[in-house]
Amino acid sequence: MEKLKVNMVVDEDQQILEQMKTAYENCPAAIKFLNELGVPEEVINHNLPKIFDFVSDINYCKKCPGAKACQKDRPLLITKISYHNGYLDRELSPCREFLKKMLFEKQFLVRDFPEKWLDDDLHSLDKSDGRRQLLAKYTNFTKNGDNGWIYLTGVSNSGRTFAAAIVTVDAAKKKMGPICFLNCSQRTRELSDLSYHDKDKFQRELDRYCNVPILVLDDFGNEFKNDFVRDAIIFPILSMRANKRLMTIITSDFTIKDIITLYSTSKPGQIRAKQIGKIISDTAGKEINFGELSIY
Repeated sequence: MEKLKVNMVVDEDQQILEQMKTAYENCPAAIKFLNELGVPEEVINHNLPKIFDFVSDINYCKKCPGAKACQKDRPLLITKISYHNGYLDRELSPCREFLKKMLFEKQFLVRDFPEKWLDDDLHSLDKSDGRRQLLAKYTNFTKNGDNGWIYLTGVSNSGRTFAAAIVTVDAAKKKMGPICFLNCSQRTRELSDLSYHDKDKFQRELDRYCNVPILVLDDFGNEFKNDFVRDAIIFPILSMRANKRLMTIITSDFTIKDIITLYSTSKPGQIRAKQIGKIISDTAGKEINFGELSIY
């Protein structure tokens, strides 16, 4: 009886190996690759489980559903076959879509918007007047190299942040970064804290925001405001970027005129606040208004 059980197991194993061999023989890409490596037939027959993993990945990945929809047992990994000195081996490596996704996400040095927005594109924007103006300026930037700034205003929840995020997602796909997409309240508070506790890091972060190819100041004007924030953080960033003609997108509840008023935190500070307003006006021109209706 025990012998019968052993025979059954052997028969099942042999049947599985035959199925693996058939899968290999029906995969021209795998046959071509192993032929180019010079793998003998007997080595193939002794390594069918390894080769079957290779074949399965080829068959699945040629109809790749995209990184997020990968349903393989080992998602976003592919089997690679090597053959040296008569020994066939396999290893797992990140797939092309995974590497593409990683390179895309690395375009964002700072990304203060939801990850799910990375899956959206320019078609996700409606055709309202404000968005058409935004797309026109952005297209002028991508196609003609016009680094004129973009200033988006309108009521809260009018879609300013989403629209700014989508154009940076498109820029990241075009490898126009690195990009810093900053929530102003959060990042100015971080910089203020660093100025007291780690001055070297404060300067490194400030320099990064001053020099990154694309910067978004999201929800500008709602950050905590005092003379230090204005003179040591906001003004240097805007002034440096204006001098270098670096693309800057600003979203705000407030008009540029309002920003001048908000940053006039002291009598002497009014002069610096007017400078900030002039920098924005000179580089962005007319504000793009997303309207007075909250739609999100």
